[in-house]
Amino acid sequence: MKPRSIDKNYNAIEKCLQILSMYSLDKTQFSIKEICTQLNFNVSTAYRILCTLEEYGYVSRLKNKDYVIGTQALYLSAIYTQSNHLEQIRPIVDRIRDISGETSSFFVEEDDNRICLYRAHSRDEIRHNIEQGSRLELNRGASGRIILAYGRRQKDKKGFYKDIRDQGYYLSINEHNASLFALAVPVLSNSDKFVGAIVVSGPISRFDDQQKISLLKLLNDQLDNIVMP
Repeated sequence: MKPRSIDKNYNAIEKCLQILSMYSLDKTQFSIKEICTQLNFNVSTAYRILCTLEEYGYVSRLKNKDYVIGTQALYLSAIYTQSNHLEQIRPIVDRIRDISGETSSFFVEEDDNRICLYRAHSRDEIRHNIEQGSRLELNRGASGRIILAYGRRQKDKKGFYKDIRDQGYYLSINEHNASLFALAVPVLSNSDKFVGAIVVSGPISRFDDQQKISLLKLLNDQLDNIVMP
């Protein structure tokens, strides 16, 4: 039987994580009343947990008394980037955007989702409805197909995902938006470990067979600059 102190500490940690998990790109700040309503916490419990999170930099309290994510999240993000050797990806994403003139992104897998870690929007007025940090379905889109083909479905000996690995890229047209294309390739480490998917995307009006060849060459050329153990 576990000591009560262990259960108590576990419950406190779980409540902290529940509060932090409420935040999203669509909802970036919460009042203590909203937190209590959504998580069914009493005010004293929510306030105590928020004070602890604020003390350690995980949340900050605004002048209007709402709470937002604190700077500790940024520090952890930097640790994640460095420990996974991803610091070299950001400039490559920017370079693909600058050379192609199209939007460039880098996605990784997390549970049943794909997370957009880096994104460099094209410099024209056309913007896609995806931002850095977006959490999207894993089984959709060019990046999702690549992540599955080189991840969970990497042992498929035939079929859809085997075909993707054989050609080394995936082209998505008329999937999320009929006016857009997305072309994705896998990022592999020096030991052939799958890291994520780099994508270039833009208006279908600018895409043809010649553009496909040009973009594939650009993506593969830039992948040669990535050095990972």
